[in-house]
Amino acid sequence: MRNTIILTFLALAACTAAGAQTVQDAFSLSSTNYYGTARSIGLGNAMTAIGGDLGSVGINPAGSAVAGYSQFTLTPGLNFSTSNSSYSPTGSYAGGETSKSKVKASMPNGGLIINMKTGRKHGLKAFSYGIVINTTNNFLTSMSSGGENENTSYLSSMAASADGFDVDFLNGYRNAGGQSIDEWDHAYYYSDDRGYYAPWNLVACAQTGAIATFGDSNEPSYYYRYIGATEGYSIVTDADGNPVVNQDGDYVYTIGMLGPVYQRYMKKVNGSKNDVLVNLGFNFSDKFYLGVNLGIISLNYDLEEGFRESAVNTNDFPINYSNGSTYFDNYLAKYYYTASGSGVNGKIGFIWRPVGGLRVGGAIQTPTVMNVSERWMHTADVHYTNSQFNGSASSPEGNYDYIVTTPARYNIGVAYTFGGRGLISYDFEASDLGRTRYRTDNSSSWGDDTFADLNTDIGNTLGVSKEHRFGAEYKLDAYSIRAGYTYSDTPMTYEYTFGTYKEYSMVETFALGFGYSSRGSFFADVTGRLMKYSDETIYPYTSYLDGTDAPSITHSHNIFNLVATIGWRF
Repeated sequence: MRNTIILTFLALAACTAAGAQTVQDAFSLSSTNYYGTARSIGLGNAMTAIGGDLGSVGINPAGSAVAGYSQFTLTPGLNFSTSNSSYSPTGSYAGGETSKSKVKASMPNGGLIINMKTGRKHGLKAFSYGIVINTTNNFLTSMSSGGENENTSYLSSMAASADGFDVDFLNGYRNAGGQSIDEWDHAYYYSDDRGYYAPWNLVACAQTGAIATFGDSNEPSYYYRYIGATEGYSIVTDADGNPVVNQDGDYVYTIGMLGPVYQRYMKKVNGSKNDVLVNLGFNFSDKFYLGVNLGIISLNYDLEEGFRESAVNTNDFPINYSNGSTYFDNYLAKYYYTASGSGVNGKIGFIWRPVGGLRVGGAIQTPTVMNVSERWMHTADVHYTNSQFNGSASSPEGNYDYIVTTPARYNIGVAYTFGGRGLISYDFEASDLGRTRYRTDNSSSWGDDTFADLNTDIGNTLGVSKEHRFGAEYKLDAYSIRAGYTYSDTPMTYEYTFGTYKEYSMVETFALGFGYSSRGSFFADVTGRLMKYSDETIYPYTSYLDGTDAPSITHSHNIFNLVATIGWRF
């Protein structure tokens, strides 16, 4: 299945009065992708019923109490992102494939757990406490894809989107009532006379001069209609050669592309979500283990998107001004977005050993309440063969602070150990992502109207995310080999005119790891994990011609993690 998204800097551009939160943002903030130690990752993070490892503490807090010793671990890692993208000018077929890669070093896990024995033979035999730092999501993408298009253009789409906005409003000179305003109080900060806000990417495009009004300035609609630098126009005439005039008193025009353009979409994503876990665990008679976590969450997310459009042959795009003429060369739009946040949650879990090698475990995590700060900016540049007509513009830096509550999570697990030589384990975890909710940071109610529509969309679109995790390990003296597999999916339901369409955002992981444990206190593990994400289709701009689709980009994305853990027991 493919996950469909729209290019952020166009279709999801923030209006001037609010932030840029979307259902896709809610999905990213609510989703969890556990990292951990090399051992826990190597076991597919199917650790709910196993414990004894610092990588298990974020999955089940009771895991800290299983080991009968204290331990300290560090887990450095490398993350390799690979993207394959193919471009289609009309959305109907994919062209040649473009590959991009990105590498990032990280420290996905580290911590210290102290185990204290009470001296009792029954009841509370020991308790443990400590701090564990663990990565719960990793954002890493670098992609680029493009090709030739003779049917539609980004600038044409911008011109169509600008229809109805007063040109002086887009340039910040006049307010909705038509009055001239101070340059420090630009019109586009407010809605126009129709109550519409101009998206920042449209404001930047208009101020570069890449789209402009056209025709006779005496026509009633002259200051409210636009043409892109990639387009030409002509007046429609009747059988006698006279211009056709519509009921509003405007000439009727034919507008179309002047020639093919080369288009390229680019995206870079970087960031992570990390938990600092303050843990307390209890061991009752080596049969039942109980644990609690206080989680302090931190988030950082950086996105840069760009779309370049350039003339295949500049001579196809002549432009005449009152003070000279030139030819269109290229246009570049960029969108910069960053989000940082901090939050808190709690988690309680248990592990029970009823008989022999059988272990059963479960955990519940409370909803996470997170304060998020966003910053964003749009920039645009247009270049012509005569540089005196070049233009550039940028939006003010937007900012918005809000609170998001992500839903509770539940996980259960079962494991079986074979005489100290090996084990198999299975976990199931679920969370209803449709319960993610936004509110302003100064609101006393979750029903705040600022996010009412978004919260409704989240509830209608996102479903219950389900994850299945499997792990296996075999030990031979001081050495171990382990393997893991994880499959997760989140249903997303979209409403269309003729019904609904359901798709799934899926992640599939394969892990293989090796371990060494000395006769003393030292141990070390290494694991490689491949994470395969569901394909997505990106539309750089919306369709504006009947019967002609906008271009699309098919994007497949994988991340390979290589992690190594070194630790000491004491």
